[in-house]
Amino acid sequence: MASDDPLVTRVRTYFERYRPPQDGARILVALSGGPDSVALLTVLRHLATTSAWTIAAAHVNYGLRGEESDGDESYCRRLCEVWGIPLHVRQVAYASSDGPNLQAWARSVRYAFFDELVRSDGFDHVAIGHTLDDRAETVAAAVIEARGTFALSGIPPVRGHIIRPLFFTACVDVIGFLRAHGIPYRADSSNEQANYLRNRMRHEILPSWRRVNPSIDEGLARLGEQLGQQESYLFGEAGQILDGAIVRAERGRLVLSGEQLMRFDRALDPFILRLLIRRLGIDDVPTPSTVERFTHLRQIGLTGHVEQGELRIEWSKGQLVVSVGASATTPRAIKFEAGDSFDFGMRHFQSEIVESIPKPPYDDNVMALLDLDHLTRPFVMRGMQAGDRYEPYGLHGHKKVADILADRGVPAALRSDVPILADASGIVWLVGYPIAERAKVTAGTRRVLRLRVEHA
Repeated sequence: MASDDPLVTRVRTYFERYRPPQDGARILVALSGGPDSVALLTVLRHLATTSAWTIAAAHVNYGLRGEESDGDESYCRRLCEVWGIPLHVRQVAYASSDGPNLQAWARSVRYAFFDELVRSDGFDHVAIGHTLDDRAETVAAAVIEARGTFALSGIPPVRGHIIRPLFFTACVDVIGFLRAHGIPYRADSSNEQANYLRNRMRHEILPSWRRVNPSIDEGLARLGEQLGQQESYLFGEAGQILDGAIVRAERGRLVLSGEQLMRFDRALDPFILRLLIRRLGIDDVPTPSTVERFTHLRQIGLTGHVEQGELRIEWSKGQLVVSVGASATTPRAIKFEAGDSFDFGMRHFQSEIVESIPKPPYDDNVMALLDLDHLTRPFVMRGMQAGDRYEPYGLHGHKKVADILADRGVPAALRSDVPILADASGIVWLVGYPIAERAKVTAGTRRVLRLRVEHA
């Protein structure tokens, strides 16, 4: 194979634009047996001789086409054996009609397989044989289905460890390359089935568009690439805004400054929301209605909430609380004895009995001094309950816990997080706020229960 072969040149052009793998890199090629993947393996094998790359291949046999699927696997095994390329094979079966559609299932299976091999075998890159035709078909399908700008950005040239060296190569050039070099490949009969939108796009819709614009494939691919570049930039801008707005970050929840969020243009809302969902580890995409309600919340600043699946977004007291639904549950109540240390929610508590009254000053936001003889066991640390009220020290009269927290500006979504120390007679300490009047230390106190929040 000549170094100036047109297909080799296009792959080099891709690497010049998107950075080639380093010398000595380990590259895993997704090998289906079809023309695109076989051509990709051929070119990377050729380039590896001058770049000291280690090439391996991965094949998934879904068993969906019976003997034809097994034939694909046999072909891949023979090809890799002849070329001295290690081949990893995964055989799976689509057994349930209750899960995602067939194509989505197959995609999730193969990418999970690739990720597994990256972790176990230390591959630096996974090379996928997506061509310019695939890019055009993806953008065209997004237009037909009216799926919005994120879908219109099509197939990215690079994503994490995924690379697509045939990004600028048309399928007709792939076929010409293989025929010129006498390299056989497998044909997938499912590519002719009209029940898949991608096949209708390939055999019916795009041919009709080409009659109007013969360069439509290049134009669609270019549109997707341009939108992808803009999308990448906007995600970067959204990330900076999000980082600057975070007040608190903990497992399953982010608290954001409403003042910071009100400053940015609504065009960034879809990007902000997607980043929030990713950071919370939720496998979902915000719907247009969720984006619209999110915009309404943060721009107007009125108390309210938005929910979609596991995602919950609540505006309260000038803050936006974004959480995974399950994360908002109050931790289970914990019984303890004086002298115990324990964790409750995101806080660690240390209790001890002291015989003398510690001298002030001390920060009663993180430490409570209580007259032990005025308390009644059992001692319990719990979350807020409906109707909770007590008489805070120095405030004269009973007050609702919810009202105290609201007056201090605690958003409603975060009030269940505030720990409450209670004994058999009721609330003793709303952690971070005044202790109960009945538990105050006086000159007549003989034993003091000191309770400290070690860290939050």
